[in-house]
Amino acid sequence: MARAISTKKPKPGPFSRDRALTTIDRRTKAGRTFRATVSALVEHVGGDPSPAQALLIQSAALKATRLFLLSEKILDGGEIGEGSDHHALAWLNSMRLDLQALGLDRRALDKDGPSLADIVARHRAEGAGAVAK
Repeated sequence: MARAISTKKPKPGPFSRDRALTTIDRRTKAGRTFRATVSALVEHVGGDPSPAQALLIQSAALKATRLFLLSEKILDGGEIGEGSDHHALAWLNSMRLDLQALGLDRRALDKDGPSLADIVARHRAEGAGAVAK
């Protein structure tokens, strides 16, 4: 008898492989958690992370997603494997170090730059000064 091939992807969990977690459907709770964490951390570093900051952000977001999934499983009364608490503590400590490396002080987005009107006025003033010389 032939077995039916399932096309349904397995539900990601806290112990899913990294690749499975980075390819999760962004519409799920886990996907929204990952996306929201990345978004918040990008804003935290000023909106334009360096390549090193981007790697730290992705790493921290992945760990935050794993911790979220494990918390959901515990709160839903699901069975967790032996040693899950050790994994959770390791992820939490590692995420803490990632966040510490990113910096705990929020960097403001550069919204206080000159407005378009200021740039135009300065350009006109510089142009008028060049003509007067």
